[in-house]
Amino acid sequence: KYTKEMNGNSTNKKWAILAASLGLVYVLVRHRYSIIGQMRRRIVLPGASNPLRFKQIEVLTTSQDEATQKIIKELKSHCQRFQVLGFDCEWITVGGSRRPVALLQLSSQYGLCALFRLCCMKQIPKDLRELLEDDAIVKVGVAPQADAMKLSHDYGVGVASTLDLRFLAVMAGHKAEGLGKLSHTHLNFVLDKNWRLACSNWEAKQLEEVQLNYAANDALAAVAIFQKLCRDLEPRAFWDIRPLTSEDWLPKIQPFIDVDFTKGFSIGLSSSNAGGGTAPSSSPMTAKSKPKKVMVPEKQYCRKLGTQSKAFYDNCLLEAPDGELLCTIDRRKASWYLNQNLGTHIPGETFTVRLNFEPAGRAVGEVGRYYQTPKENQCVVCGRRDAYIRKNVVPREYRRHFPEVMKSHTSHDVLLLCHTCHQLSNVSDLRIRTKLATKCDAPFKHGDGMVKCHEDPILRRVKSAGKALTYQSERIPQARKAELHQILLDYYKDCNEITDELLKEAANIDYRVENDDYCQHGEKVVQMYRDQFGGLIELERMWREHFVHTMQPKYLPYLWNVNHNADRLEVRASEGRVDNADLLVAGLPAKANLNSKPNPNPQ
Repeated sequence: KYTKEMNGNSTNKKWAILAASLGLVYVLVRHRYSIIGQMRRRIVLPGASNPLRFKQIEVLTTSQDEATQKIIKELKSHCQRFQVLGFDCEWITVGGSRRPVALLQLSSQYGLCALFRLCCMKQIPKDLRELLEDDAIVKVGVAPQADAMKLSHDYGVGVASTLDLRFLAVMAGHKAEGLGKLSHTHLNFVLDKNWRLACSNWEAKQLEEVQLNYAANDALAAVAIFQKLCRDLEPRAFWDIRPLTSEDWLPKIQPFIDVDFTKGFSIGLSSSNAGGGTAPSSSPMTAKSKPKKVMVPEKQYCRKLGTQSKAFYDNCLLEAPDGELLCTIDRRKASWYLNQNLGTHIPGETFTVRLNFEPAGRAVGEVGRYYQTPKENQCVVCGRRDAYIRKNVVPREYRRHFPEVMKSHTSHDVLLLCHTCHQLSNVSDLRIRTKLATKCDAPFKHGDGMVKCHEDPILRRVKSAGKALTYQSERIPQARKAELHQILLDYYKDCNEITDELLKEAANIDYRVENDDYCQHGEKVVQMYRDQFGGLIELERMWREHFVHTMQPKYLPYLWNVNHNADRLEVRASEGRVDNADLLVAGLPAKANLNSKPNPNPQ
């Protein structure tokens, strides 16, 4: 009996342990993400989760000192293993004017932070200049491009390969915040951002300990945030502590190197219309996604992006009179053929319309099979299916200036992206726009060549004076009224007195003057490629290759091709449906006797 009781108790204990184990497994599986997140925050990796754990601050005041050369050499050796440096600058403002950069902070992932007191150096050391100009080493921070421009202006040194951490934050699905909030969110470390400290005297003979910590922490935190966000892009198990390599993150950040975050996102978002950003107004908008507000120095207006959750591709079938499949079309277009009595509905599982007339052309080769293939309603980059936006791979600001034969039937270059991928794609487009602006001498920013009309300050003063005297004359003091009269008399030198006719003319004067140097960016680029750079096919190919290289889409439609339009024009040329002039504009060789060749399939 005693033995039986002991066996029974042992069995009960086993079942209790098994039940407890199953309960523990259930809790771990159910709350695995929060547990992993907590463990990641608790595990301290050298120079990563706690950027101050192995902090080594070196203050350098002379350019030719052996200590300076030693620290720069050490930074370079660290960069051979991890090609990233935290980058920041400090300066002072006197009488409303900015003084040259006083302090340059560079930090490695191993906790070394070098504080270069440029205000004490006669010139930037040669080795430091080489380090800053090395485009293989990425300098990370928040708004590093602004600091790089200050160094270039003050000391004539170029800072290559800067990366704004906010790009990484957006790519990883986080908020684009300042350095302090990024540090608190991703490192669980609070940076001291007291304005009195930020605006302290960085040119003092001796910097205080609190200043040194403030400056070093910003640069050290930048590297640690970079590592954390890179891991968020490619999540790993919490026990996987393998170090990051450039192969892990370089392809992802390449499109955003040396791109200003604020300008990049304002241009990318505001140009979404040019890129086919929103769904047509007739389509129901069931979800709207508003881009994150970014603090920028100037007021900028960005178009709101509307995401469409209804299926974009209906994949209805369009057939020739003999039943041969021509292409897939949307339901609205199919209904149009029926309403115009141009086709007949063919019953079947898929909505099909058979034309009542012979089409101008048939599906030929891979080009034709592309249009016959059904398309998936998903983001071509990440595969998301719940909401998407149309993206014109070749932006409309260029396509609109193409010849008609290259503007029609361009659905090949209209792809679906989710809101995040669409936003990142538009930002990455900024780099190629800048390249085209330089190559074709076609500025797209609001410089002198981009503004169609500029304001004449003298005419504006005349108009202001005329309107004030016309509509507010009774409220204006006599002294001010005399000044306004003098402004008008100085401009209208032939008049000796102020009359109602003169006031009316002044109030309606146009103070905008046409800019003789104005050129439309897209039109100029198309013109240059048409006349000098190999034809418009090359421009199309460049934009498609750029999209594939930067976004690395995993779900492109079957038979999508960077040379699609060239192949399509070749097919049309073989059928006599394109002129030699259009082939030459596209950059394709002209066909002999093409214009006189009869069209076997007249419209």
